[in-house]
Amino acid sequence: MLKKENRIRSKKEFAEIKNKGEILYSPLFGFLTCQENDDLKKFGFIVSKKISKKAVERNKIRRVLSEVVRKNLDRFKNGTRVIFLTKQEILGKKMIEVEKEVKKFLISND
Repeated sequence: MLKKENRIRSKKEFAEIKNKGEILYSPLFGFLTCQENDDLKKFGFIVSKKISKKAVERNKIRRVLSEVVRKNLDRFKNGTRVIFLTKQEILGKKMIEVEKEVKKFLISND
C-alpha cells in the first residue's frame, strides 16, 4: 500500500490535476498527469462502477495498481501527480500485466 504522503486524497487535488493535467491512454487505463514544483510523488486511482458493480473487484483493482506504483515509486520524477482512470479491460489481469503497462507509461513519459 502506498504511504499517505504519496496518495491523492482530496477532491480539490483530484480536480486540480484534472483541470491542468494532460491525459495519456493505454489499453488498461488512462493516465491524467501533471508536474508540480515539489519533491512529492502523488497518485490517485479512479475505478468506477462501470468497470464492475462489485466493490470487491473495484477494491482489488485499486490495491493492485497501488502495489505496482509502490514498487516502481523511485522511477517516477519528483513532483509527479498521476491519476489512473481504469478501463473495463483491466478486469482479470494479473499484477505482472498491469506492471508492464505502468512501465510502458514510465518509458513514454521520460
